[in-house]
Amino acid sequence: MDVRQVSNQKKYDLAASSYDFIAYLMSLGQASRLYREVAGCLNVSPGATIVELGCGPASVIPSLLKKIPEKVKIIGIDFSEQMITIANRKKEQNQWANVHFACMDMYDFTPEKEVDAVVFCLALTAIPDSIKALKKAISILKPGGQLVILDSIPLKSRWYHPFANIYIFAKSTIVGAKPNKAILNYISNNLVNVAVKEKVFGVYTLISAFKPE
Repeated sequence: MDVRQVSNQKKYDLAASSYDFIAYLMSLGQASRLYREVAGCLNVSPGATIVELGCGPASVIPSLLKKIPEKVKIIGIDFSEQMITIANRKKEQNQWANVHFACMDMYDFTPEKEVDAVVFCLALTAIPDSIKALKKAISILKPGGQLVILDSIPLKSRWYHPFANIYIFAKSTIVGAKPNKAILNYISNNLVNVAVKEKVFGVYTLISAFKPE
């Protein structure tokens, strides 16, 4: 891990118990709706496997479980021990039999076989090298597999985007993120059927794309 990643690990360990409240504030009260949007993007069949990289305290898992077929396996990976502790507590309380969490560096994660979908929900820009993280995500996707990303990515096509970008960079200093507009270019150049939707007046971007077959 690099210096910023180690710093973020400590920060997220400390913030784990209040993460959901912080996400609610930072998203201007839109966190729950954004999680539902992420879940609504997924297109998987029974028997599929979904991996959430940077799953935190399982904030998006309830929304995923409401949308996906029952016989779908979800694997959540996070480097924060405290985040995974809370995620496992939620799993036990809600009896999520098809959900598994692991505390580890995402680059060390190797699934038994290529997976059907990978999700980054408010996590990609918190990873020091977001392009390296994207490459890892694509490497574990099966051909035709889906990548879904929700994050704050600087945009510039609309008149209000400069104001949204000010907020994006301001909150990035609090949450330990590094906004990176290169994310969209990389996805457009390496994946297919790319769909991009801006949310909350450009503060968040929702991306769905597929690995070429």
